[in-house]
Amino acid sequence: MQVSASVQPYERVYELVLPESVLGEILRHIKEEYPVEACGIMVGVVEGGRGLVKRVRRMRNALASPHAFWFDVREWMQGILDAQREGLSYIGLYHSHAREQPLPSLSDQHRMLECPGEVWLIVASRPSCEPRLAAYRVDDFGSAVARVRVSVVPQ
Repeated sequence: MQVSASVQPYERVYELVLPESVLGEILRHIKEEYPVEACGIMVGVVEGGRGLVKRVRRMRNALASPHAFWFDVREWMQGILDAQREGLSYIGLYHSHAREQPLPSLSDQHRMLECPGEVWLIVASRPSCEPRLAAYRVDDFGSAVARVRVSVVPQ
């Protein structure tokens, strides 16, 4: 009998490492969906407090809203299971905000409590502005939202 792993990362992520190609894929997705919030999952390798994103998987924003997002939980789980079959770990979610600052909304903060430890990358993006990135996580129900360092690296 095989037991499936939790979706919670095995160790805390203090730094989210995004190769330029992965960031480019996220930014293309956001541009294509604008003004609707784009969303997807990030998978890769977590080691020594660093979450290296190897790839992302787009998800459909079930709310189709420029002010909020959510997705089909089956689609989310399928992405996680596919990644595990490839030997990759689930790191967390990305989504866009059509405003200037990449700050988690109150709704984001509440949703982050549903999967403690996962990283949420927020990309603030509007056509007339340069995109801004920030990442966050909540470790448990008694924790505040913690900022996660984001590093963009060459391939």
